[in-house]
Amino acid sequence: MPSDRAAPELNSSGAEIAVRPQKSSTLKVVLGLVVSAVCLWWAIRGMLRDPNAWPQIVSAFRKADYRSLPVIELLLFVFYWLKAWRWRLLLLPSGSYRPLRDLFAPILIGFGFNNALPARIGELIRISVFARQQKVPFPVAASSVVLERVFDGMAIVFYLAIGLLFVEGLDPRVKQGALIFSACACGVVVLSLCYVIWTKPFVAFFEAILKCIPLLGAGMIEKICRMLEQGAQGLSALKNGSLVFWIVVISLLKWAINGVLVLLSLWSFGLPHSVPIAMVLLGAIAFGVAVPSSPGYIGIMQVVFMEVMKFFSTDKEAIFASSIYFQFTQWVPVTALGLLFFALSGLKLRQGLPAENAASNPSTAAPLKN
Repeated sequence: MPSDRAAPELNSSGAEIAVRPQKSSTLKVVLGLVVSAVCLWWAIRGMLRDPNAWPQIVSAFRKADYRSLPVIELLLFVFYWLKAWRWRLLLLPSGSYRPLRDLFAPILIGFGFNNALPARIGELIRISVFARQQKVPFPVAASSVVLERVFDGMAIVFYLAIGLLFVEGLDPRVKQGALIFSACACGVVVLSLCYVIWTKPFVAFFEAILKCIPLLGAGMIEKICRMLEQGAQGLSALKNGSLVFWIVVISLLKWAINGVLVLLSLWSFGLPHSVPIAMVLLGAIAFGVAVPSSPGYIGIMQVVFMEVMKFFSTDKEAIFASSIYFQFTQWVPVTALGLLFFALSGLKLRQGLPAENAASNPSTAAPLKN
């Protein structure tokens, strides 16, 4: 689903995976917590004045149909399995990896830490774990994850556009704004494709722009351009038409499963649950969680559900309960498994090691010790 992330750090001695907070990390954490708090307040502001709201939320949970729970968990596994398969295809230009054995655990580790820690450092931990375990240069692993975002954005925009075209009861102004936003997202996808297909001219153009910034020295500009050139290696899957086709297919399947999870969450609480509604809500969730927030997107998820579903239902309590159900039926297993995989890996997370080691020795992947 698109960066406010702490910088990854690798110790050249192979001692630990380290993530050192940057100067702005505290501000990002505080901003995320404030955003989550404001979103949560906005979502429940109408219910705060209603003394019957809490009992009605409890009643919504009691009346919910939990036959969806095992289906949700099964689909969640398939979702991450497909994600591992897609990552394998993205990494094929640099090596062949087994989806379940080599890629599944790092993916869940990343999402688990995203759910548990602020500043969204989970993806960086995922990349660090994979790079060290598989002895892959960090820029190559990182660029494959960036490419994931490109295809995720494409799939999200596709489903959101279809949902907006066929959904009934949505304000035309909302549709228009969402379609404009979708068009901008498509522009980012096109820009990413240009970067991969025409890497040298793209980097040359980007270098010319950087030289117009007085604060950047020649050494910094050279380092950025070198990283861009290295990163393009991890994106070279886009130059293979067959690979691109299957990556697109898996991306669409993966996000279709996520749409079904939305649909099941609405159905469980007796809310309107047509496919177009699920597509619109899925798109709104995907873009909503891109906003800096607290770990697990608490508050963001609730305000997205409340703001979208108000066009289709007046049962605020059931909508709020449904958002909690959708969120935590994923948060709990993914966080538990991610942290478990990390504990079993024998790796250790530590703060404060020099960031320069990651840049100077990106392929370092020695076994880690406690």
